[in-house]
This record gives sequence, C-alpha cells and structure tokens, in this order.
Amino acid sequence: MKYRITAISFVLLISSMSISAQSPSLIPAPSQFASTHTAFLASGSAPAAGARQALVAEMVYSSFYRSLSASGQYHLVAAPADAELSMVISTEMFVSDATNGSSIPYPYLRLEIYDTKTHALLWALDEPLQRAFREKTFEKNVDEAVAALTADLKTLAAGSIPGDPTAPAPTPTKTRLSDEGKK
Repeated sequence: MKYRITAISFVLLISSMSISAQSPSLIPAPSQFASTHTAFLASGSAPAAGARQALVAEMVYSSFYRSLSASGQYHLVAAPADAELSMVISTEMFVSDATNGSSIPYPYLRLEIYDTKTHALLWALDEPLQRAFREKTFEKNVDEAVAALTADLKTLAAGSIPGDPTAPAPTPTKTRLSDEGKK
C-alpha cells in the first residue's frame, strides 16, 4: 500500500512537470496599447515631501517625457481629455525589512497607465531606481530606469507582456556609433 501511494505520487509529479515544461501561449496585452496614438503624462510624485523630492520628481518626469517623445510611440498631449491613454509617473519606495530595525529603502519608478474613456487602470510598470551619492550618477540611474520603462511600453504596444520569457524582444530604436561598421 505504501509503495502504491509513492508510485502514484511519483507519476503525478512527473506528469505535472511535463505540463509545466510545455511552452505557454503568448498572453496578450490590452489592445489599447497597440491602437493608441495619443497619451497624456502626469507626475504622481509628492513634491510636498520636501525640496529634494520635488527635484527628483521633476527630474523623473522630464526624463520620461523626453524618452517617450523620442520613442515616437505616442503623441504627447497637454490635456487628458485629448488623450487616449493617461500615464502617471512617480517615484516610490519599498522598505526591505522593518522587523529587525535595519530596514533599507529601495526606490523604484512606477508608471500607471489608464484608459481615459473608462478611467480603468490598464497596467502598472515598476522599474528599480539605483541609488547614488553623486548627482550625475543619479541622473544616469534615472535615465536607465526610464529607458527600461519605455522598453516595457514598447513591449506592451507590440502585444506582449513585459518580462514574459516567451515574448519577442523589442527592437532597439538607436544603434551605437561604435556598432555601425560591424555588419
């Protein structure tokens, strides 16, 4: 009896492993991302938290606005009523462990994307924001996190889910000058 239960459990384990090993079908992203041409961008950071936070909020907003404009993915408009999508960019903090007294805050950028007709949240994207001691390094880190958010938006516009290993990688829009003669 004991061996029969063990054998049955082993067969169930093996069959569940083969089911999970099959490649899953692509999970579609909301169709609004592919069909949308206009977007409104708002800053969702809290400048009332202090002067430094206001500078960071402005830096994040400006960097993302420039990145989104340069990507050509969406035409940015000045009013939410003129847009098909409304996006809110903000800086957030995750606290690692507050139970032992040695908690460490981990900053990240959050992009929430809403359908302006229904006011429904379509997607939220998070990208880690590396900390830095120097202002120039922090600006570079903001630009890298913003570039990751922009790439995630391109993935959604292509109909795939960001971070899905079965999804095709987005094609880069820029080439490095050092890579031009290597073809």
